[in-house]
Amino acid sequence: MLNRSVKIYITLIIASGLPFIVYSACNMPLYRIIDVIIFGCFSALAESLPVYIVKDFSVSVAYAVDLMALLIFGPYEASLIASIGMIGRVGRQADGKVWHIFNTPYYKTLFNISQIALSVGTAGLIYKYTGGAFGTYVYPRYLIPALSAAITYYVLNTAFVALLLSFLMRKPLTYVLTNEIKWTIPDFIFLAFLGIVMSEAFVKIGYASLALLFIPLFMIRYMFQLYMKAKESYYDTINVLIKSLEAKDKYTAGHSKSVERLSVILSRELGLSESHIESVRIAALLHDVGKIGVKEEVLNKPGKLTDEEFSVIKDHPQKGYEILKDVPALKHACLWVKYHHEWYDGSGYPDGIKGEEIPLEAQILSLADVFDALVSDRPYRKAFSKEEAYKIIIGNEGTQFSPKVIKAFKNAFKRNKEEFRHDF
Repeated sequence: MLNRSVKIYITLIIASGLPFIVYSACNMPLYRIIDVIIFGCFSALAESLPVYIVKDFSVSVAYAVDLMALLIFGPYEASLIASIGMIGRVGRQADGKVWHIFNTPYYKTLFNISQIALSVGTAGLIYKYTGGAFGTYVYPRYLIPALSAAITYYVLNTAFVALLLSFLMRKPLTYVLTNEIKWTIPDFIFLAFLGIVMSEAFVKIGYASLALLFIPLFMIRYMFQLYMKAKESYYDTINVLIKSLEAKDKYTAGHSKSVERLSVILSRELGLSESHIESVRIAALLHDVGKIGVKEEVLNKPGKLTDEEFSVIKDHPQKGYEILKDVPALKHACLWVKYHHEWYDGSGYPDGIKGEEIPLEAQILSLADVFDALVSDRPYRKAFSKEEAYKIIIGNEGTQFSPKVIKAFKNAFKRNKEEFRHDF
């Protein structure tokens, strides 16, 4: 159910975008109709063939197609082409179900075509009024206007989507921009370059240039599909290791997944990049892998451990490091696993390092590990509430945890309180 802010925002965008689309259609020369239809079909194809950067994120090269159309035809034709692309796109959900305009809520379609028409149309007007000329070579004379148009398109499109996410997620706009949007900047730079190059090619060789765009696109998608399959096999192997561990230690069922989720939240709060967070995510899943070498009677002992048994438990970070150290892809993660029980004041284990000697990633794993342990039932006690766990962790600032990580934890807990839970 959409909240009131979302309804008002979507209505405003549609109320602005649809009249602009009608105005664009009225101002489009009739001889451009075929061009707009052909480019619109290519835009729809590009929207339907996203390139996945990581498992949950993808980019569409439709941005390059729309920018190319803008530089060749002008703002009104380009806004119609971008709108056709949005209307004609087809995709497949994670469960295999196909989505398209006919099974998508009408307000989503209207919002999407409205915001893309406004973004592309405004960018086209910027190009025109900063001295750009349509349908000719951009480089070198019109490069600055073209870059201005590319930036305008990206900024407006990003702002429209970020504001919607902010209202939907009930989070500050700055949070959405830094956590959900920031990763798109490198792709924007690449696609802006591609759009300008393709416009140059179109001026030179006409519609054959579109083949030059889509042949590399299909190759890139194919390579990414191979990459994603290899990555899925990698995660499957990790999950087998985790299930092997949880089969031995019934009290830590779901622990690795919870530590993974909390580590990702803390990493984003600390401003790590998505690729960096991916490494932290893997380390979080594997942080207790060294417990595979600990006897079940020790892991599941209902009472207090003896000094000898506790000494065995304390070996698990080092054993985890030994298991992972020879895997090239885990050359950094194995150290984070090794140090996830080190304390900021130096009283942790296995090496007793302290302060900034402890990698930030290991500090993230440590806090996520402790929080999830506190809100989980253990052989020797019942789970604490998340509020009690919060107070316990805050109380260990400067001893177990660094002020930097505690600050991130406070902000993350305030913004994502519902995510701080233990999953079974």
